[in-house]
Amino acid sequence: MVTFVVTLFSPNTVTFHSRSDRSPNGHARPVQEKDVLNDGLASCNREGQQFQPQDYCNHKVVPEPQSQNHHRSQSLTSPPTFTQFAVQTPGVFPTTPGATAMHEHYFRPYSRSSGDKKGMVRNQSTSSLQTLTALDAQNTSWGKNPELNQPKSHAQTPPSSSIFNDAAAAPKVSGEPETKFAKPSGRSKPSKQKMKEVDYTTDNYTVETSTLGNAGLVAAVNAASNEDEMLETIWVGTLGMPTDALPEDVKHHIAVKLENEHDSLAVFIDDTDMNSHYENYCKNILWPMLHSQVPDVPSSKAYQDNSWSHFVKVNEAFADQVTKNYKKGDVVWVHDYHLLLVPQIVRKHRPEAQIGLYIHSAFPPSEIFRILPSRCDLILGMLGADMIAFQTEDFRYNFLQTCSRLLNIEATEHGLVLEDGRFIDVFTVPMGIDIGAINICRQLPEVKNQLKELTERFQGKRLIVSRDKLNGVYGIKHKLKGYEYFLDKYPDLADQAVLVQIATSSTQDRDLRDEIHNMITRINGEWGSLNHQPIVYLNQDIDYSQYLALLSVADCLWVNSLSEGMNLTCHEFVLCQDQQLSLKGHAPLVLSEFVGAARVFGKNAILSNPWHPKGLAEALAKALTMDVSERDERWNKMYSATKKHCAQTWYAANMDGLAHAHQEHATRDPENVPRLQIRRLRQNYDSSKKRLLVIDFEGTLTTWDSPNESVVTVPLRVTELLSNLVNDPQNIVYVMSQHTMDSLEHMFRMVPSLGLIAENGAFLRKAGQREWKQMVDFETSTWHEGIMNILKHYQTAIPRSTVRVLKSGIMFHYYDAEDQKDAMNKAGELSNQINEMCENLKVNATPFEKGLYIHPSIINKRRPLEAIEGDLFKKSGAKDPDFVFAVGDSWEDECVFKWAHKLRGRVDDKKVLTCVVGKRSTVASTALTQGTEAVVQALEKLVFSSVTKGA
Repeated sequence: MVTFVVTLFSPNTVTFHSRSDRSPNGHARPVQEKDVLNDGLASCNREGQQFQPQDYCNHKVVPEPQSQNHHRSQSLTSPPTFTQFAVQTPGVFPTTPGATAMHEHYFRPYSRSSGDKKGMVRNQSTSSLQTLTALDAQNTSWGKNPELNQPKSHAQTPPSSSIFNDAAAAPKVSGEPETKFAKPSGRSKPSKQKMKEVDYTTDNYTVETSTLGNAGLVAAVNAASNEDEMLETIWVGTLGMPTDALPEDVKHHIAVKLENEHDSLAVFIDDTDMNSHYENYCKNILWPMLHSQVPDVPSSKAYQDNSWSHFVKVNEAFADQVTKNYKKGDVVWVHDYHLLLVPQIVRKHRPEAQIGLYIHSAFPPSEIFRILPSRCDLILGMLGADMIAFQTEDFRYNFLQTCSRLLNIEATEHGLVLEDGRFIDVFTVPMGIDIGAINICRQLPEVKNQLKELTERFQGKRLIVSRDKLNGVYGIKHKLKGYEYFLDKYPDLADQAVLVQIATSSTQDRDLRDEIHNMITRINGEWGSLNHQPIVYLNQDIDYSQYLALLSVADCLWVNSLSEGMNLTCHEFVLCQDQQLSLKGHAPLVLSEFVGAARVFGKNAILSNPWHPKGLAEALAKALTMDVSERDERWNKMYSATKKHCAQTWYAANMDGLAHAHQEHATRDPENVPRLQIRRLRQNYDSSKKRLLVIDFEGTLTTWDSPNESVVTVPLRVTELLSNLVNDPQNIVYVMSQHTMDSLEHMFRMVPSLGLIAENGAFLRKAGQREWKQMVDFETSTWHEGIMNILKHYQTAIPRSTVRVLKSGIMFHYYDAEDQKDAMNKAGELSNQINEMCENLKVNATPFEKGLYIHPSIINKRRPLEAIEGDLFKKSGAKDPDFVFAVGDSWEDECVFKWAHKLRGRVDDKKVLTCVVGKRSTVASTALTQGTEAVVQALEKLVFSSVTKGA
């Protein structure tokens, strides 16, 4: 069995070599250390920097792999250092706006050649080390990696700013202000540096570790692979670079090499499709919306329509690559928002496939997601999976409510029930880090040296560390407002506090960048001095050894995102605060309450509202003045949570959950549910002495009728059938219905000994009795009036809809609505509104055939059956039933089937039969697909068999 890990960017990419890098025989020449030194010297000289040879004394070249499977097994003959794994070309950070102490020049900027914040991952089977990609990093954009020789993009121009002409770029009208668009990758301003000539041939490239993609995912999969040698994973993703310029034979050669040597299937996407999919739709539309940021720039209107078709094409290309390589029994594991359509496309071609979807990002409330014009397409694409997992319970809840509101899909405690009865597991499993791998990195000499230097440089200061992407969602601007408030309100701490702000992502939002620079200038100018600089601003990620050292000596980590899926920097910080390297004591974590990590660490972190400057200042002051015992107690609990939710646990939980979900679906699949064998049913019925029959009414004994009928009647044929069944002294018969007690008494007045279950389980009249019993205590007065006011509005919005008040709840029907699609959508909105409003009251709105049943959540059909079970099986001297038959058509009857199955053991397994009416996913053991007529005929045959036997 192979697990396809499907993600937009593969962990591997390629770089081509310039002609000057080629050896005399024409092959790519390995990079030499002197080349690195010369390139670094040239770079420094261009920037007017003084070259220091000692800066390069430890820098070496990545060794060539010793085996084809070098991504899983590398051997080293000398003790490991960071620089053994990567070439480092040092640079210098730009001076912080308003700087006085120049601390930023101490730090080494992130560079792909400086290790890309890489450490090593343990391979327990070979005791070797592997590369670990950065977590939460976004270092380069698609087609914009200046450190690799890769083709330039051939993507076409952006769409027109006009929403009426988005198919092609519109000519600029004279005097019209120019609209800002995200530039396509291939249209960026050419570098002043002369480009080297590159040949795109099959012998002129090498495979490199990609700086794009989800590094946390890569680390987790590698960690799982290290623990289980039998685990087979194949990555499916793009190379993270434009490929239109590559000849077809080169693409084929790269694809074969990646598949054979790196367990990776390359997906080649047209540059225009990829640029529009990633740069336009994903980054400018979908990603902000998922993080509750509604795009309001004019370009968004064009991108909404124009780039959607490219988004679809990319998803289709990924699905095509998966289906071509899929074998029966394989697992398809799709990741994140870039590929939301892949599960449904793969499901269409491979109905039996085991498909999981993990959403690493946040997921917004339904009010925001429903703004997207493609909202339903995206949700339906996701619903192709057997299992959908989120980082937190909040995101899971938002998704369930969105499905309920947009598609009127029933959301349950464990997932979603589709119209065809198929059940989709939706659960929460927070992502974590590979603790063992990071601990290996922390023991390297470079980290300890950096730790010593940092301690000396910032002696007497209180280091507040922040590492964010330079994007509005990550709250850097809000953080600076809070920090400024902190410096003003707490002058005793202001002279000690130093905020080291790392901004890891290049951004297209120049206005945000300029605003942040202006704020930093103002803060450093007002509160800084020759001996103190309140903010050290680093405009890209730093060297990994410095990063680990910085987390170890920090007095506080500050995460202030407005919305974020998880933020694994928090986990890394907690790990680095274990005092193995620094004896400063455990440092607290100031964490936005809107970050996924806040659900992992809870109140053990100092939770804050990123929109509240005063609150941020108070949280920061609390962190810097907290006593040692409280810091220790908080850290111990956060460290336990970090170990509990590690990368290996996350991977195992996803795989176990997906396997369970797929097995459940296979069992429930309508194609796998056998047809009810009438002969077997009659044989078991005839050979029994005491029988229990539980029969649903609506949709099972009779078809659904309009609720607007003034009088509900039961067909004479059905009445006679039930009368014959009840008259057999060996039978105990119950009918379940959503109708009221009075209605059922009237409908079945000709069968007085019939057992009745009214209002979907709220009331029970036992067989042979006249009194009704309320099954559970419920209160409707606290919510009834408010719900009725809402329903009046929806009755107006959905013509010919009706409301029927029950003792246990309210029925809302749109059976006779003229526009059924519109009525269904509005009913979904109504369901979502009621479920949100009444969550604390434990009141649910449950969809059924063209309607909603609004009721206390404790009401279900199982409760009265459990009461019946107590009478039937526990009466002294009474004979236990030796035959049980339960039949129903709706999702509400699933709990009845489960109850019947639990009787196996008390009753012969062969004589416990459950049957679903129709073709849908179910736990029932059999099915009748011909509808109510087939049910009536089957029961009539039981009556005839009994009469014949008696004669």
